[in-house]
Amino acid sequence: MKIFGKYFSITIPTPLSLLILLFINILFQLISTINVNVTNLFTSPLLTLYIIIGLGLYICYQYFMATSKFDLNLTGNIYLNDVSKLNETEIYSLFYPRTINDIEYLISKAKSQGKTISMRGQAHTMGGQTLPSRRNKNKNYVCDLKYMNHVEYNEPTEEVSVEAGATWTQVIHTLNLYGRSPVIMQSYCTFSVAGTISVNAHGITSDDAMIESVISIEYIDMNGKRGECSRQKQSELFSLLVGGYGLFGIITRLRLKTVANVKTSLEYIRLQVKFSLHY
Repeated sequence: MKIFGKYFSITIPTPLSLLILLFINILFQLISTINVNVTNLFTSPLLTLYIIIGLGLYICYQYFMATSKFDLNLTGNIYLNDVSKLNETEIYSLFYPRTINDIEYLISKAKSQGKTISMRGQAHTMGGQTLPSRRNKNKNYVCDLKYMNHVEYNEPTEEVSVEAGATWTQVIHTLNLYGRSPVIMQSYCTFSVAGTISVNAHGITSDDAMIESVISIEYIDMNGKRGECSRQKQSELFSLLVGGYGLFGIITRLRLKTVANVKTSLEYIRLQVKFSLHY
């Protein structure tokens, strides 16, 4: 009974498995109370009953087994777009890694199957930069990092560690708890941090580019090997990852500088409607 219990509890969804176990238990108890002559077993009406019960259980199992209820249809087409809604592209598979191990697995899978990998954070590009070539729709994987979004602030060093898919909104909310803020802000906070660095974006609160706030970058290369680079360590790779659109490695985590969170004000100059006519 223990073997039956373990097998059915794994392969059949609860509570159906409990009902079947209860039925089998009752059946075993009934059989143990019946004395049947072995020589007359095959001529006994009980044989027909056993066969009917066995077929009934088998049919129930085949109908309710998990694999038949949860078959995955992998023949459908997958289409992705970016924020412009002008670059719809058919892809082969879409992956949402949660850990670095997931990315390592994806790289090994792509290499073994001859596939390419395109990276995206929050899909805010407008020129299809995060989408693969449309000519190779049967060869492209897309790795979406939006669920790798952990943010951790280090009080002693006043630095923040950010996973690639985290948005600047998440970074700001975390730092605000400690009275800190990113060194440079963008006009929108819905971009992913790694996406911002991958396109070497500029900021709105400073004349500097966003890269000025980056201390180091953790990455995975095309062979699935982890590494970390900075201005002092592997400086050439560091400069390539910044603005490299993921072509030189997959950014997994960044270490950023922070500043005190202070109230700021915005000055503006109101111009007349016909101001442009003066030029």
